[in-house]
Amino acid sequence: MKILIVEDDLEIQGLIGYFFIKEGYIVDTAMDGLEGLKKLKENKHDLIILDLMLPNLDGKNFTKIVKSMDEYGNPKIIMLTAKTEIEDVLEGLELGADDYMKKPFDPRELVLRAKKLLNAVDTKEKQENKFLNITINEEKHKVFYDEIEIELSKKEFDLLLMLIKNKGLVISRDKILDRVWGSNYYSGDRTVDVYISKLREKLPILSEYIKTVKGVGYRLEEKK
Repeated sequence: MKILIVEDDLEIQGLIGYFFIKEGYIVDTAMDGLEGLKKLKENKHDLIILDLMLPNLDGKNFTKIVKSMDEYGNPKIIMLTAKTEIEDVLEGLELGADDYMKKPFDPRELVLRAKKLLNAVDTKEKQENKFLNITINEEKHKVFYDEIEIELSKKEFDLLLMLIKNKGLVISRDKILDRVWGSNYYSGDRTVDVYISKLREKLPILSEYIKTVKGVGYRLEEKK
């Protein structure tokens, strides 16, 4: 598991890092929000320990950016701050933080809270969507075939996930467009067909199982 500590106080940064490294975690650090975003983009992390009062980009705006953009992955965030008003706690949680600790703090409690969050992620990741040798990990937004990662666009991923979650059922083109592209999207009649073709090309085994239901849509057949 990889931890990113975004904290401009070197003493606190070192203290947190020491306790996480002692527990076997891989630790990376950043002194401000902008550096934190750079580190996060270069090397995805499972958890961020985040100070709120940071130079260049504060913790609140950092959280907004991380939670709104797929390129940063989907890390858990524990906000760590000297701000103690309940309004600050609520605002942090509303922005997308998964936990909130006030300074001064006990690093042992911080590690325990982090373990609880990461164990919850592990449990969720075990509940993966599978079909034949294809595995979809929703948490990490990844698709594997025989443990080899298959690169899919976001729409291809969402379409495959919808088919697998509804295997055995006929899904109309309109429903696919509504769920994958959004209710206000208008694309013409061929969009879904084109993306089905892309899935069949990238995952040839699906050609045998994705059936066209003439005049309606598609069905992913159950395993034979």
